[in-house]
Amino acid sequence: MRRMTWVAKVMMNLKFLGKIRNINSEAIICGKVGRVPVQKILSNGHTVTVFTIGTGGMFDQRIVDDNLPMPAQWHRIAVHNEELGAYAVQKLVKNAAVYVEGDIETRVYNDRVNDQVKNIPEICLRRDGKICLLQSGESDVSKSLDELREGLF
Repeated sequence: MRRMTWVAKVMMNLKFLGKIRNINSEAIICGKVGRVPVQKILSNGHTVTVFTIGTGGMFDQRIVDDNLPMPAQWHRIAVHNEELGAYAVQKLVKNAAVYVEGDIETRVYNDRVNDQVKNIPEICLRRDGKICLLQSGESDVSKSLDELREGLF
């Protein structure tokens, strides 16, 4: 009898639970809106909503100083679902806390100015994407992202 590796056991359990998904390229982030959502109409007639989300970035923990600001890491979000795009345009304002779940994709295009091929990583929300407004940006109540995450997990 062949012994199963731990990877095979995990895959069998996931199949049994019916939760097999392409989790290699999935992103789940919680952050604050930087650039407000803008809708763009593509040449094929589809609408794409684009905005950015800032999350707490990585910093050098070897430097000990309480006054160091936490740098932000910016994520470009592209919403291809028209209903989610309309929701984003209506509800999301600058500095609003938001939860986003989507797929990581790389958009490739030719830069006409420099004659170079550009690769832009972005989080794309298609049929199975999710957007959840956690806190309005115009509210005076300020919660940290750690406080906002407590209700999610």
